[in-house]
Amino acid sequence: MQKPILQKQNGFTLMEMIGVMAVIAILVSVATPLIFDAIRNAKVTAFVEDVNMIKGAIAQYYEDTGDFPTHIPTDNRDRNKNLMKDNPARPIGGWDGPYIEKELDNPFQEGGYRAILTSTNANFQFDLDGDGTVDTTSVAVIRIDNVSDEEARAISNILDGDGDVDNGNGAWNAAGRVKRYGVNSDHPNRLLIYIARV
Repeated sequence: MQKPILQKQNGFTLMEMIGVMAVIAILVSVATPLIFDAIRNAKVTAFVEDVNMIKGAIAQYYEDTGDFPTHIPTDNRDRNKNLMKDNPARPIGGWDGPYIEKELDNPFQEGGYRAILTSTNANFQFDLDGDGTVDTTSVAVIRIDNVSDEEARAISNILDGDGDVDNGNGAWNAAGRVKRYGVNSDHPNRLLIYIARV
């Protein structure tokens, strides 16, 4: 009598499946922080590029009008968007824009808030050289909300080169062109970027 031929079964054993799953889990745990870092770095880089573009737009606006603009995108009275258009109700002498082509975005939060302001408020004063004394009293700034400490530190490191300074007058969040302002429940993670003296 002839013995039956045993056919080799295709597929993975339970141990092989567990091994594959373990390798995938290790790869995910290693790659995930790198992916989040890359996303954060892309947002920071995009924002810094926007800051440089806005500085150029404000300089051109000042050259044309002899004044600094304010630009508050969410102002539904439509009176503070003068980087994009003139104000028909109160025309701006010398205006020759638009100085920016599209509305400003907040890369750190969809629908988040970004504004260009001029202010003499004490909270908007800057110690640009980190010596502990205020160097500005009236400034043009970019104000942006919902920027984490990690993102803010990276922005400060690019613009001021002080991202590793945590203490004293020269701390990244207090000195230079980048500073924290009034961080509380009403102003979550607010950041100010110095543009110019007014």
